[in-house]
Amino acid sequence: MRAISRLLRPTVTVVSMLGLFWANDAWALDNPEKVIEETCDRDWSHNSRMRAACIEQQLSVLEKSRSTPLDPRLQQEDLSLIQERCAKNWPDDVRMRLQCQQQEIRAFQKLQGPPPKGVSLKDYSVAVAQCSKEWPDDFRQRARCMDQQIAEKRRDQERD
Repeated sequence: MRAISRLLRPTVTVVSMLGLFWANDAWALDNPEKVIEETCDRDWSHNSRMRAACIEQQLSVLEKSRSTPLDPRLQQEDLSLIQERCAKNWPDDVRMRLQCQQQEIRAFQKLQGPPPKGVSLKDYSVAVAQCSKEWPDDFRQRARCMDQQIAEKRRDQERD
């Protein structure tokens, strides 16, 4: 039943995961088409119709993602960190790996933004240093850490 709900999620989620694979990038998922087929065969061995839908959905995500450019601020080193983390978490599910990468890239983009209003540059710099040290290769956790640090600084300012 859980796998069925994964297949029936809105296509908006699928479309929003674009830009994370591209044809010339030799990353950890060497043959995504084969992985898709094997995963869907494993998950839906008893239902050929659902197996075909699974394959179609994941191939659609893969093809769309190959034709969409990435954020130009994202350096290869950062992209590699994101891909490695998502590959570790989702070794055999292309769709979930893309979703993981999308979340990491959104967090990366958030971290590239300007300091929030009402927080001193000094406090912001301390938070950046602390969160970067604590989460060197996880942009989502680093962004959460930054949010927590900033919220704490704002609470402190309100008390004073």
